[in-house]
Amino acid sequence: MDFANMDFANFIVAFLSLAVAVVVFVITSAQTKRATEEQTKQENIRATLTDFAALRREHENFERLMQAHPERRTELIKPYIADLERFAVGCNRGAYDLEVVNSMSGGMLVRQYRRSFRDYVTERRRATKLNSAVPRQNLYIEYETMMKELCAMRGVAWEPIEMISEEQWTLERMLDMPISSSDSVFSLFRTLPGAIEAHGEGKQGYLYVPGTRKDRCVLVAHADTVFDVAYDHEPIEQTAVFEDGVYHGTNPACSIGADDRAGCAMLWLLRNSGHSLLLLDGEEHGQVGSHFLKKSDPELFEEINAHTFMVQLDRQNSSDYKTYQLPVPRAFV
Repeated sequence: MDFANMDFANFIVAFLSLAVAVVVFVITSAQTKRATEEQTKQENIRATLTDFAALRREHENFERLMQAHPERRTELIKPYIADLERFAVGCNRGAYDLEVVNSMSGGMLVRQYRRSFRDYVTERRRATKLNSAVPRQNLYIEYETMMKELCAMRGVAWEPIEMISEEQWTLERMLDMPISSSDSVFSLFRTLPGAIEAHGEGKQGYLYVPGTRKDRCVLVAHADTVFDVAYDHEPIEQTAVFEDGVYHGTNPACSIGADDRAGCAMLWLLRNSGHSLLLLDGEEHGQVGSHFLKKSDPELFEEINAHTFMVQLDRQNSSDYKTYQLPVPRAFV
């Protein structure tokens, strides 16, 4: 007997058996995977149909309330968009089928986004950035991601949620504060570490934050406006609106208070520069805050005057640029 040929034949048989087993395993695995994927897809579709149906009912109720009470816009949108955000998490993670959502109510969601929800999210992100210690630029990010993909599915041009710079955010924060009082400005600045604040009668007041740099200078702005109630004005409200690159007020009876809330915005943006900050009150009526600082705390007054120089953030255009050598000569004063 030829044992060598028998061993080779056995090897071939064993090899072919193994190959067949591998092929069967691969085919079975692929079939199982397809079956699992199909089962998962069907489960996702069922979950989408069930949960989105409830969301559609909420949408119908939302639309009815909006028509009846348009003045409650923010109040009505907030809980509804919160539910949309949670639903969007499911869509973005594959738990829901966005194609089914698109077939059921894609047009409605896109119209809703473009008509009011885009502006609402922009407003919320602005408010959060202005009023929160930790700005949340990712607010409603899941909803935004879902809507971007939904617009792509429908061939609709994507209109991204508006993003503006920190500088513009800060300016709008200052312009949003009441122009009839300087309290809001002082409330913000007193949160800075090391702030030294004092107030006397009326508009006598200042807040000083010592800088940390060796070559520090003093950056100065004033919190009051000419429309302060302390200057015999009735309380007046103003709303600053940004259009065509310019801010203007909705109330023609007064300005937007950029003198010197714009300076306060610059001061806040430079709070981590290492330079000293000085916020004054009563500057629109005879430097009340400055005189109060000099008389109430001579040592602090001397510390401020020992700086390299001061920059008053209360000017406009290069034609109004002025420099002063310190100390200012008495004859000049």
